[in-house]
Amino acid sequence: MLETYAYTLSVAIASTFISMILGIISGYFTSHKQFAGRRFLLSLSAVPLCVPALIVALGYVSFFGINGTANKILNTSSTFLYSTLGVIVAQGFYNFPFVTGVINDAWQGLPKETENAARLLGANEKRVFFTITVKELSGAIGAACIPVFLFCFFSFMMVILFSPVGKSTLEVEIYHSIRTTLDVGSGARLALIETGTALFMVFLYSRLIKKNQLYNSGADFALRKGERTWKWQEIFVFVIMIFLIFIFLLCPLCSIVKSSFTIKQNSEKIFSLKNYKDLFTSVKFWDALKNSVIISAVSAFFCCVVSFLYSSFVRMKEKQGSALFSSIPLIPMAISSVVISWTASLIFHKSNIFVLILLQCFMYWPLAYRQVQNGMNRITNETQRAAIMLSKNRLDVLFRIYMPSCKNMLFSAFCYSFAICIGDTTMPLVLSIKGFNNLALYTYRLSSSYRFYAASTCGVLLTVLCLILGGMKNGKWLGTNG
Repeated sequence: MLETYAYTLSVAIASTFISMILGIISGYFTSHKQFAGRRFLLSLSAVPLCVPALIVALGYVSFFGINGTANKILNTSSTFLYSTLGVIVAQGFYNFPFVTGVINDAWQGLPKETENAARLLGANEKRVFFTITVKELSGAIGAACIPVFLFCFFSFMMVILFSPVGKSTLEVEIYHSIRTTLDVGSGARLALIETGTALFMVFLYSRLIKKNQLYNSGADFALRKGERTWKWQEIFVFVIMIFLIFIFLLCPLCSIVKSSFTIKQNSEKIFSLKNYKDLFTSVKFWDALKNSVIISAVSAFFCCVVSFLYSSFVRMKEKQGSALFSSIPLIPMAISSVVISWTASLIFHKSNIFVLILLQCFMYWPLAYRQVQNGMNRITNETQRAAIMLSKNRLDVLFRIYMPSCKNMLFSAFCYSFAICIGDTTMPLVLSIKGFNNLALYTYRLSSSYRFYAASTCGVLLTVLCLILGGMKNGKWLGTNG
């Protein structure tokens, strides 16, 4: 148990470190420089939240696998993928865009006066960076890295696919305890250890978020304008960074698309539309698509309802600065999908789609809440008090003031929640609902039955759907700006 815990921590820390380094470097360039592809680099921040981990894992298999594109180009048959290093690299590059988005926003909003004063006093750029900039960015770095650590700590699909023999994480061991060995006691102990560690990290995260909000409150700094002049050192680092992103993130994602148009014929791989034809004529696919759309839409709707009602209550009571009310939306961050699904199966005994909707609403309403809260923050205290005085009741304030102010954010929250729910593989897998299938689960089952090209085809459609929905958002989740 201790060995599993140590392995889980080491993998999560190493993955987070890669995400942090890449995120800080890319955040520097996007906040300080003007270059072609800057917006595209920032848009990648949607990948960790909108592209399911299963899809990224399939991409890594397609590109770095034994029969993958990379080995074909290099004319080798070896790969780092099915090892601890493979898990760390996949998770690190998968999550770094999230750090980039947070660091970019924080860096652009830093006041320039302190840095300029230090330069006037004779400090060189290196000293300014390490004594001033790093200190001012420390809260934002922590606020970005803790969620990434939790994503990696709760990692399930990538560990199942890439972890070497004899090595496993808490999440995977919990799943095996409840599905394979049926050792409920061992699973419960592992779940307590995992949740306790996550709760501690969530506590740190809440402190960092509060610190950043206090630091940024009342600040009205002009965003830094990107410079067009580059030093040779910056060009060198930038080229290396872009190369790594291209190889370890973009190539695997593009490789899924390539695999979806590939079939084997006479031991040769050829281009074909057969995978798409077979998929679109499959009754199971259309059944999975229907289930995905209906259940995800219902879950996203309830996520928006819960987030709007909670946000309205906090705003009406003027409890935005309350530690208690600010911490409640963070609670689901400390519970993994495997643990919450297992707990629900013990409570309800028989899983069904209503249990799945309930769990998705519980897990993902904080994402919607972060979006809705941005709309609520636009309402001034004066406007709220005047509305309460002139309205018949509080319900009237809810529909006449709060809802119009949050209308656009509610739409964004719905689309974002929809994208997260439709890409969820773990909860449907653990719940094992009889006769149920959705796109994510269908993709996983195709890959686990060694129908890799068919899985890639379904994965491409799922990714496109998630990115389209995830792109219809106006706010940011878990950023330093709330």
